[in-house]
Amino acid sequence: MYLAQKKQEKLTTPASASQRLSLFKSRKDAFQKGDREDAVVVVDPVSSGAKLAYDATRRGYKVVAVYTPSAPAKVLSMPMPACCKGLTFDKVLYYRESAEELAKEILELPYHIVAIQVGCESGVEYYDKLLDIMPGYPGNSFDLSECRRDKYLMGERVRQTGLRAVKQLEVKHWDASTLAYLEEDLGVLPDDTTGPWCVLKPTRSAGSDGVYIAKCLREAEEAFGRIFGAADVFGEVNQSVLVQEFLKGTEYVVDSVSVEGDHKCVAIWEYEKGPRNGASFVYHAMRLYQSEDGSREEKMVDYMHNCLTALGVKNGPSHGELMWLDGEDAPCLIEVGSRPHGGEGTYVEINEKVLGFSQISAMLDSFDKPYRWRRLPKRPHRFAGGVMEYHMISSQEGILAGLPRLDEVTQMRSFDLIEQKVEIGGQLEKTTDFLTTPGAIMLAHDDGRVVEEDCAAIRRMEDDGTFYKIDDPHAMLKIASPNLKTL
Repeated sequence: MYLAQKKQEKLTTPASASQRLSLFKSRKDAFQKGDREDAVVVVDPVSSGAKLAYDATRRGYKVVAVYTPSAPAKVLSMPMPACCKGLTFDKVLYYRESAEELAKEILELPYHIVAIQVGCESGVEYYDKLLDIMPGYPGNSFDLSECRRDKYLMGERVRQTGLRAVKQLEVKHWDASTLAYLEEDLGVLPDDTTGPWCVLKPTRSAGSDGVYIAKCLREAEEAFGRIFGAADVFGEVNQSVLVQEFLKGTEYVVDSVSVEGDHKCVAIWEYEKGPRNGASFVYHAMRLYQSEDGSREEKMVDYMHNCLTALGVKNGPSHGELMWLDGEDAPCLIEVGSRPHGGEGTYVEINEKVLGFSQISAMLDSFDKPYRWRRLPKRPHRFAGGVMEYHMISSQEGILAGLPRLDEVTQMRSFDLIEQKVEIGGQLEKTTDFLTTPGAIMLAHDDGRVVEEDCAAIRRMEDDGTFYKIDDPHAMLKIASPNLKTL
């Protein structure tokens, strides 16, 4: 159970064997190690970045945390994965005045810095600036850095290289030209919601933060008013709004790790999102994806890796969301983050059980055990059964007094682990985005139907109000958390 089918396949990569050997030799020999201890720098080690830092310590590395101005208190206060709660850093630095100042601080540390990694979306642009002035640490094309963070520039860059890209307009003022674009280019109607729809979102930020579906011009203007000038999840004020065509199809995410422009897919997930609690896009579930013949995966991976190349991604992790378009039977980029898949790293353990590796392990292997990275396939092999990350959704709010039906969940045939973001005695909010989800439940079984049945059963518990026990919001009842198998 949970093991990928082992296949003896000849793996090919764009770089020759001699080029790869030279690459990794030069990295190892580029530093005068002396008697200093090896260390890894992680820029914004939150969410999956915390798991990255934790696993680096397990491999014997010292870990230096760098926090950037885009990592506000709300993100930093998010619970770490359970296995990371005892994580301490050997040094904590803050990105204050300039990349040059930070680089100087890093180079003066009493460690042999073997790698600099990014842990969260909030650190992407600062990570780019830092590596641009630190020769010897492989990064990405700095001249395309803004295209990897600004979603409008991202889409236009992809379009310029001849790849299918979403129709879009960056809007800073709601005026006649905006209305003309919506009506003439996207076909959105004034009040009739039966016509083509559109999507509005911040040009920056991450996840489903500030994303709205508008079914008519009136709804589009209302959504613009909610987004423009508001602070995003990282505390930055939205200076513009992206208006895009509504892509009809199935949404997937392609997680990859790159080394010197050689991209390898480490997981493909199929998203299930939908409206909840007044929000248009709430994560319901994420399924580890494979088709019968592998043809869709091959096309998605080729397309996404071409997008990475277009955006100047050469090294490190990427988290690329795309839509498989119903009318075109082809992929179209939604957006890509040059950082690891988020979600507090809840997917890592199940990824490694099923596939034998994860994005986090591949990131570490790229500098710690490069022979393992070279052995990775271009995309995952087939695996048995079904795998799902079930996203918990609450329609209730108040002090969480208990999870009365949790024992039923832990006894389900596909139950693997649970990651609680809201502890007993904590504040439960109505779920509208990834910051307000109560947690995630990992499900896996040799029979995919069992996974789907268990998923449906848990959702019924949440929907009928029996999964969460809510106390008086003013009574801060503290109860010990259940003894669960966690990350």
